[in-house]
Amino acid sequence: MNSAICHKIKNNKDKVDKTKKDVVYTPDDVAKDCIEYTLPFIDVNDVLLEPFAGGDAFYKQFPKENKKDWCEIQRGRDYLKSDLTCDWVITNPPYSIMNDILPKLYECRKGFCLLVNNLTLTPVRLQKINDAGFYISLIYFFTISKWFGRQYYYVFEKRKDKKNLLEMVFRRQQYKIS
Repeated sequence: MNSAICHKIKNNKDKVDKTKKDVVYTPDDVAKDCIEYTLPFIDVNDVLLEPFAGGDAFYKQFPKENKKDWCEIQRGRDYLKSDLTCDWVITNPPYSIMNDILPKLYECRKGFCLLVNNLTLTPVRLQKINDAGFYISLIYFFTISKWFGRQYYYVFEKRKDKKNLLEMVFRRQQYKIS
């Protein structure tokens, strides 16, 4: 086999391996806590979207009075190819395609919330988020046993004043995954 073919096979295998590693479902109690911190930002008329629904942990916790929708590529609804509109996206995104996800999140009318690990939102990504008009309103950070590193739940609001309103919440308790 020539080296070009070997390189292509390796790159495709790497993409498949990364995609498999991205399938990590959010524990229900984590989603519940994250939604509790999000409620002050959500209006009753806001449309909520969970674009990487997985096991529906966030979707099940959305306030009942809000209109809500979901996407999940494993169930035939690809967020990146969708034309859905919403006020808020609330999700635990697949980290390996974060650079593809961010521009799609900028379509939100009011904001988006991301559950990510401590390595996902780099300074470059944070700057791009700010450049798109979204700013940090809250960071909730905690640990989930068996997940790599620390986890952060960011609430990004579309803000005309171009300011990050940083509120940090720290939980010493670790979540357990069975």
